[in-house]
Amino acid sequence: MYFGHRSMTIFGRAWALVVTILAAFPLAAQPAAVAARVDYTVEVVGVEDSGLKDSIVAASQLLEDSRRPVPSIRALRRRVETVLPRISALLRARGYYAATQDFDIERKSETIAVVSIKIDPGPLYRIERYEILPTTPGEPRRSLDVPFATLGLAPGDIARSEIVAAADANLLAALGRQAYPLARIGDRKIVVDHETRTMSVRISVATGPAVRFGETRTEGLSAVRPGLIARHVAWVRGVPFDSAALEKTRKKLRQTGLFSSVIVRHAEKEDRQGELDVTISVIERAHRSIGAGGSFSTTEGPLGKLFWEHRNLWGHGERLRIRGEVGSIRQGVFGDLRLSDVGSLDQDIVLDTRATKEQPDGFTSVETVATLRLERRFSEIYAGSAGIGFDRSNVEENDTDRNFTFLTLPLSARRDTSDDLLDPGRGGRDTLTLTPNIGILGTDSTFVAARLFDTVYLPLMAKKKLVVAGWARIGTILGERTLGIPANKRLYSGGSGSVRGYALNSIGPLDAQNDPVGGRSSTEFGAELRWRVSGPFGLVAFAEAGGVYDDRIPDWGQDLQWGAGLGARYLTAIGPIRLDVAIPINRRNAVDDAFQILVSLGQAF
Repeated sequence: MYFGHRSMTIFGRAWALVVTILAAFPLAAQPAAVAARVDYTVEVVGVEDSGLKDSIVAASQLLEDSRRPVPSIRALRRRVETVLPRISALLRARGYYAATQDFDIERKSETIAVVSIKIDPGPLYRIERYEILPTTPGEPRRSLDVPFATLGLAPGDIARSEIVAAADANLLAALGRQAYPLARIGDRKIVVDHETRTMSVRISVATGPAVRFGETRTEGLSAVRPGLIARHVAWVRGVPFDSAALEKTRKKLRQTGLFSSVIVRHAEKEDRQGELDVTISVIERAHRSIGAGGSFSTTEGPLGKLFWEHRNLWGHGERLRIRGEVGSIRQGVFGDLRLSDVGSLDQDIVLDTRATKEQPDGFTSVETVATLRLERRFSEIYAGSAGIGFDRSNVEENDTDRNFTFLTLPLSARRDTSDDLLDPGRGGRDTLTLTPNIGILGTDSTFVAARLFDTVYLPLMAKKKLVVAGWARIGTILGERTLGIPANKRLYSGGSGSVRGYALNSIGPLDAQNDPVGGRSSTEFGAELRWRVSGPFGLVAFAEAGGVYDDRIPDWGQDLQWGAGLGARYLTAIGPIRLDVAIPINRRNAVDDAFQILVSLGQAF
């Protein structure tokens, strides 16, 4: 076979290309070489405060960046150098204006290193002066005297950047309360004196004109009448502007329960009369609701509840609530009508009615009650009420039926510093009730019942992780002997709302059938340790004691029945669901069960 020179040339070139490809193929088939990688950890040296250490590491972001590997120690060094300014800014913000920082990288192996951030924080600098210069046109520049307490700082405070920034906000809020809501912060000059280790702040403030309240407009109303908004407006047109009145109004409107959103804002510019208009924008929530609930205990059995509520019956926030209960011991229908802000703000008229039948051990009663009372909220903490009522009942005790009719004059005083209605973790509650019962329509029994109930909540860890809760309750009835008081009006102890290791009403004097008789005085107290274990789950341990006495004054510490137990909690948006198992410690033979089980909504107290 014959190939020409040109054919041989082409063939040779093709063969060379094939050989080159085949020679390169094994290399291409091999896995790519693993890229170089240096893993590292971070430590802070020279700082004793663990919180500051954590803040330095967080500000540097080196731990977050460690997820992105660096190819070499040299690259790691460049990364650390870029974060030193962040650390310096953090230290200055915390008041360490003479701090120095450096770093060192120790190579543990080819792929592992330790980054040591070396900090010398130096002394803390303190605030010496905070000077305010108003720049209102037409007025001379002069220092504005504002109390340090108003600014939220004081001479000698650590020169933290956040309290300086907060002082600006507090200043504007203070000016807003003094008829200058349009004030604005101008220039700020901060001087740090390294010799005296102090900081001085000088700011200029354009106070703007002093203004008065103008027209008040409302947006978003549907079923709610404008008069309800007008009742809660905390200002009058023409008076000097006070920004605190806007927040007070917003809060009061939210507390009515009629709105899902309340925004109160003033105009950006005053009118020719020097007045500033205000707009109240609301979004109404649903005004009707229906719900159900229940509880269970081994001695009281199941109790089912159903309610219906209307929170805006006639357009002015009138609330009507009707509730029914059905259980093995108690059945009843309850209704209450609340007329809000009658006569003045924070003053309500309430009509309570109920018709109930109770069948605990010891007696059976059928009762009808109607009470009209005036409630007054004196502050965020204190409240009180006074009323007049009619109470008619039929009581069967020891196979004897008796009818009782009373004119009641209930009085109450309340102090509440707790932070939550169903799951408190801080503060406390104190309630004193005093109720004269005056026999009428053939009832010759007249007496006065007084009760004091106190609870306290002490957080041991943040976010209600661990809370110690305590309670105490004392009661007395004056004016009649025990058997002269209707059985359904005497004092009892024991059960789900009392000493949980004992059956309902079982603590205290007993008759020949071991049924409770009740008494004229009582004392009860207990403590509970509440531990939020994880997420919505919690555990509790509790101990309680109670006593009931025939005398009008309790025998302190005598004849007490002690109980203890453990419980579980599942936290929901409407409060914790609780399961408690309690035992009587000094159990009475043939009287007390070995244990009690209780299930309900809300904490025990």
